Amino acid sequence: MRISFRGSPPCALAPVRAATRAAVRPFGLPAGAAVTIAFISDAQMRQLNQRHRGRDRTTDVLSFGQDLPAGAKGRAAVAHLLTDLDGRLEVGDIVISGEQAAKQAARRGHALVREVAFLAAHGALHLLGHEDETSAGFREMVSLGTAAIASAGLIPAAGANQSGPARVRRK
Repeated sequence: MRISFRGSPPCALAPVRAATRAAVRPFGLPAGAAVTIAFISDAQMRQLNQRHRGRDRTTDVLSFGQDLPAGAKGRAAVAHLLTDLDGRLEVGDIVISGEQAAKQAARRGHALVREVAFLAAHGALHLLGHEDETSAGFREMVSLGTAAIASAGLIPAAGANQSGPARVRRK
């Protein structure tokens, strides 16, 4: 998958690219498919969120992709993606607020690159029809996004031997 970036990235892009690719890999997206990831300000994100979702507040990530049939996700969504007149498969755009990503990373106590990579993976899943409006959809997207950032080496894979500083136990 080809990934292009726009705007001012708040972190290194290689792990973001790796997590995005890992998120879509199980669904058979063709190698030549293209996704754009744009980094914008909170003010711009608020405007987009208002215009496209009717929510007058900022958010961390928005995705703008092709129209898919209701309920199509993963491989079924990929099967419905259309190429443009030049034969290119433009899957869509992922828009990330670097400011929101930084706030969330600080609140969660992890690196900014991990948060941005998770948001990019999350956005890519939305482009393939995944939703997080239901509790089941939310849990599935968190699981898939977490697996993607683990695949990118940003967190240990489930069940992997964790190395690094020992955890401090509090009484």
